[in-house]
Amino acid sequence: MRKRILVVNKFCPLHPRAGGAEKNLEEIFSRIGERADVHLIAAMFPGAKREERYRNITITRLGSARSENAIYIHLLMPFMLRAHLRRLKPDMLVEDVSVIPFFTPLFYPTQKKIIIIHHLNGGQFFRSQRFLYAAIGYLAERFFLLFYRKETVVTVSEWMSRALAHHGFSNVHVIKNGVDRELLSLPKARAASPTVLFLGRLENRKGADLLLATYPLVRRKVPDVRYVLAGQEFGRLVFPAGVEHLGFVPEEKKRRLLSGAWLCAVPSRIEGYGIVPLEASATGTFVIANDTEGLRESVKNGETGVLTNCSDTEAFARIIIEWLDKKKLLLKEDGGRAWARIHDWDVSAREMGKVINAYEE
Repeated sequence: MRKRILVVNKFCPLHPRAGGAEKNLEEIFSRIGERADVHLIAAMFPGAKREERYRNITITRLGSARSENAIYIHLLMPFMLRAHLRRLKPDMLVEDVSVIPFFTPLFYPTQKKIIIIHHLNGGQFFRSQRFLYAAIGYLAERFFLLFYRKETVVTVSEWMSRALAHHGFSNVHVIKNGVDRELLSLPKARAASPTVLFLGRLENRKGADLLLATYPLVRRKVPDVRYVLAGQEFGRLVFPAGVEHLGFVPEEKKRRLLSGAWLCAVPSRIEGYGIVPLEASATGTFVIANDTEGLRESVKNGETGVLTNCSDTEAFARIIIEWLDKKKLLLKEDGGRAWARIHDWDVSAREMGKVINAYEE
């Protein structure tokens, strides 16, 4: 008999605000969905269907049809989940913690469950959110560390595994992110002008402001440099004249951008493991990344990219200028692709299946 798995997450992969956590969920559970019945409950958003089938996953959405429900989903989920548990009677509940947990161990202590968490935010809440939201997020994370210790937990990096162990978690499994195979076969078609690419949500945590601060300094040394930022904007950013802001881009456009980029900048202030640097490496694109936990694992310093203190604008700019060198970049392409190749979503899905099966045994 096919297992029935119920996943709960803030957003589904099709949500306008979906990010790396939703990419991870989509790639892993669409594969598990080939041999199990996978259901996902997530936030509604304008234009979406209440229920639809997407890549072997049945998605049910909660909240208002006129809102992205980024806040409401956390208020709705803990209480509305009960009806879905009764209806679906899942063999396993998977709570994917995307910033704020749903506290399933408190509301549903007898339900078999696995918890996925990508990273802890800690004080970063107060550097990226208004005080009230930051305080709520910070306290929720403290409660997570208190009430989830006895659960089976999956995370994406060794640093998070160590951090959770430090907080008393004893049953933690590391399943790293994968990379789309299509990117590995994508020809490198480097743009004529030196191009620095940023991919991701334009919000404080992702550090787009740190990259924008380097533009005047880099342009003095490399007058024909192009800065291209692709991603939905959440917050207020000042774009210097000459910087290209594309907003959200579909997958095909993203691949073309990666293929044409000379460098991919990943100045995230905090990162679980980092899918963008892996995708850049898969296309032979060298990465300049913030020297922070998570990125230290997804970027091989000196081989697939360079780690630097992106908060130091002058140091960040110097590294970018140094690596806007076509001859140097050509020598790094094969190494980047080789590193990306060992990150396989098929392997990630099999490892998740092992965790699910081991729990049931």
